[in-house]
This record gives sequence, C-alpha cells and structure tokens, in this order.
Amino acid sequence: MKILLTGTQGYRRGFIGNNFLRTYYDKYDIDEYEDDIRTGDFFNRYDMVIHLAAMAGVRKSHEEPELYWDVNVNGSKRLFDFYGERGVPVIYASSSSVYEWWQSPYATTKWAMESVASKESLGLRFHTVYGEDSRADMLYDMLLNKQVSYLTNHTRDWTHVEDICSAIDVCIQNFDTLKARKAIDVGNGDPVSVLDLADHVWPGNELPLRVVDGERVNTCADPTHLLMHGWKPKHHILDPL
Repeated sequence: MKILLTGTQGYRRGFIGNNFLRTYYDKYDIDEYEDDIRTGDFFNRYDMVIHLAAMAGVRKSHEEPELYWDVNVNGSKRLFDFYGERGVPVIYASSSSVYEWWQSPYATTKWAMESVASKESLGLRFHTVYGEDSRADMLYDMLLNKQVSYLTNHTRDWTHVEDICSAIDVCIQNFDTLKARKAIDVGNGDPVSVLDLADHVWPGNELPLRVVDGERVNTCADPTHLLMHGWKPKHHILDPL
C-alpha cells in the first residue's frame, strides 16, 4: 500500500507522525509530505493519505487563533478536496476537544476539520497523547522533568503514542468498515487525574492547584469501535516508571 503521510516535520516536530513512520516504515510504502499543506502541491499516486499535520496545543491556540485556523482548517480542506475528488481515502487527526469545540480555537479548528472532511475519510479523535519524542510543552514530559509550577483539577484519558500508532494501523486495515462512523475515539477509556499523575511521576511534589479556563475539565474515550477490530492498548499512564 502506497501511503502519503503528513505531519512528520514542520508544525511542532510531528510527534505522532514521526512515531508512526518509525514504527511502520517497513510495513507500508510511505512518502513523507514535506511541503506546507496550505500551499504545497498534492499528487494522485497514493492508495491512502494519513493526515497528521496540524497546529497542536490548546493553550497556544488562544495566542495564535488565526494561524491554527489557517493550518488546521484551510490547509486540511485543500487536502480533503484534492484527494476527495479522486476517491483516495484519508485518515486524519481529529481530537477529543471536539466534544466541547467552543472551549478553544484549537478545539474549534478540529470541529471544523470534521465538518469539511471528504466523504472517503475517517477522523481519529485522539485523547491526550504522551510518549517518546513528545513536544516539550506537553504536561507529562514537563512533570517528568520537574518543569511544572502548578497543577489543575483536570482528568485526562492519557494515551501512549505507541497505542495511537497501532490504532492508526488498525484503521488502515479496516477503513472500509470504519469510515461509516465518520470519526471515532482513540483512547484507553480510563481517565487519570492530573493530581494522580503528578503524584506518580513526581512523588512529594507540593505544587499548588490552579483553575485554568478554556479547556475541557474531563475527557474519556469510548474505544469500542477500535476494540471490535482487535486494537488493544499496551500502555497505561500509571505504569511503573
């Protein structure tokens, strides 16, 4: 299978894209998309597109809402239109944030992406991803490196990037069945609070609690459709370090 993969470079270093490429480069014939999805050329020589390029990060999106919209919505629509007209399937990165899309510019862009996606597409609503090569501003790594100055009362369905990548693989293999869902959750279905995570990775911390607006308070995935097709997460955020 010939696959075009976006999101291995550029915007925020391609956290999920690079992990997927490293894990599955010998299973699929993968081309990395090296141009800007807002302006670059697309080519009709692929059996499927895995579209992971995006501006990520809820809090950062409040600072640069126009850029987030331009990349995540305008850029993605160009890709959806091109490959949709040619009947090429697209699996793309959505987010658990769409369930409260009004909370942030980032969430709004992911909701809009689902609205403009082509008929032959499947959105993956990733729940809080962590793991190897993550962005420096992601909470899990900041806690590990003791670079956090406060905690929040949020709970998150933390999902390891290896499990995210295996979910993408399952969706490739079962695209014709899953596309009828339009978008599905990708997550463990077992939320853990930020406070419990902090106690796990930074025992004895005395970080203060702060209220943060513009984000979902609680997230929990429903991975039913993935589980039905054989997906099973291998990691849990509270596994021994």
